[in-house]
Amino acid sequence: MNREKNTQTIYFFIIGILLAVIFFYFSRRVLTPFFIAFALAYLLDPVTDRLESLKISRTFAVLILMTGVFLLITGIGLLIFPLLKLQAEHLVHNLPSYIAVMQEWIYPLLGVVGDPEKIQGILNREFLKVGELPLKALSSVTSILWGSVAGLFSFILLLANLVIIPVAMFYLLRDYDLINKKVLDFAPARSREQVLSLIKEMDGVLAGFVRGQLMVGLIMAGLYSAGLFFCGTPMSLFIGLLAGLANLVPYLGLVVGFVPAAILTFMQTQDWVLVFGVAGVFAVVQGLEGMIITPRIVGEKIGLHPVAIILAVLLGAEFFGLVGVIVSVPAAAALNVLFTHGLNEYKSSSFYTS
Repeated sequence: MNREKNTQTIYFFIIGILLAVIFFYFSRRVLTPFFIAFALAYLLDPVTDRLESLKISRTFAVLILMTGVFLLITGIGLLIFPLLKLQAEHLVHNLPSYIAVMQEWIYPLLGVVGDPEKIQGILNREFLKVGELPLKALSSVTSILWGSVAGLFSFILLLANLVIIPVAMFYLLRDYDLINKKVLDFAPARSREQVLSLIKEMDGVLAGFVRGQLMVGLIMAGLYSAGLFFCGTPMSLFIGLLAGLANLVPYLGLVVGFVPAAILTFMQTQDWVLVFGVAGVFAVVQGLEGMIITPRIVGEKIGLHPVAIILAVLLGAEFFGLVGVIVSVPAAAALNVLFTHGLNEYKSSSFYTS
């Protein structure tokens, strides 16, 4: 009898997970701004609690905090985006000379694989297409945004999300403790302590990741950007930010950062010493991350295998786009806690032992 009951419980649990996945998949466009709002509320709840402990009402504390976050993001944007714009303009301006360098570098190798003149003609046409990419991209973006109903609808949806996110974030942050209590009330009374313990463990894993790994990524982004700047790498700020934040996935930052940095540095300077300097920057920063930065800031790892992290990022990108990429790893870490507890419960059940 117990075995049949346990089997039914497992079946219901699996069916529930499948239904939840289907629901989230078909509702992903609607739910995405609420996921972002919840993630921000989760991040800012400890700060709100600290302000509330100073005898400030929670509503007023949330307003103060959201205003501060808005001013901080605006200030960072005003500081970083002009630099990114300047570096992007420099890259576009120098793109023809970069293409010429590539042609000079590749041409001596053409005789090894075939008729040099024929291959050179093909490459000239392809490089010409590459040189036209910035104008084509700008034309495509303009056409999508202003030349079609679908593009206009997407733009309106983006504006709506920019309104929904702060509004939902305000209410979630204001009622965060009440929401937690209501969610906990759904658990059966006999299992409430166990559920609370599980939630605290998940919170510890998420807090350690969010407050630790993201800080590590930002530090690495700063180090990469500074090092690449001194090596004369075009788009050093953008590549540094990309490599640092991509480090959330093991070794991804090294791949997406080093390859374009080395190529652009060579095209800009044609100096192999500086290319080796770029390699040195990535080697030093990776060494600092492994030996000093991560152990001091994050401490213990989140308990996920690198392959599981890569799979989580790919699934997050497939279901929720850029937002999915950002939240996939912490979400996978939380699910890993649930999976571990569920596996332990399953192994201790009569269904497994009988």
